[in-house]
Amino acid sequence: MNSLREMTQLDLEQVLQIEEHLFGQTAWSRKMYEDELSRLGQSRWYQVLESNSQIIGYIGVAYVGENADIQTIAITTESQRKGYGEQLIITALNFLSKHGIKKVFLEVEVNNSPAISMYQKLGFQNLTIRLNYYGPGKNAQTMVLDLKDDADE
Repeated sequence: MNSLREMTQLDLEQVLQIEEHLFGQTAWSRKMYEDELSRLGQSRWYQVLESNSQIIGYIGVAYVGENADIQTIAITTESQRKGYGEQLIITALNFLSKHGIKKVFLEVEVNNSPAISMYQKLGFQNLTIRLNYYGPGKNAQTMVLDLKDDADE
């Protein structure tokens, strides 16, 4: 059984292991996560997805005014392509919609076709390419989603 809950400082060992395994040189540091978690409830929303008490994924969002940015999202290698990434994004979008967010941005490595396809399926559109965003020669596709307000429908 999988469960989703707010990320805490106690999760950082597992999160950092996943981060290092998936992102290598561009992995976030403990200090970066500590800084982000210190803003929970103010301008940050971080969740972990657990299965059998092990973290199999996480997502972090920064939001201010009517805009939000999906700062980070990761699913362990063994748990990828099982719908967990989509579950995390949908949960984040629901949270953001309830908090008056109108636009959601994210960056994804241009070669990460499975992630780009998932984001497009969820309604994200390509915005621009950010050259060398993930390091020399590792470009990012910036994507945006316009969230519908219930009053708009």
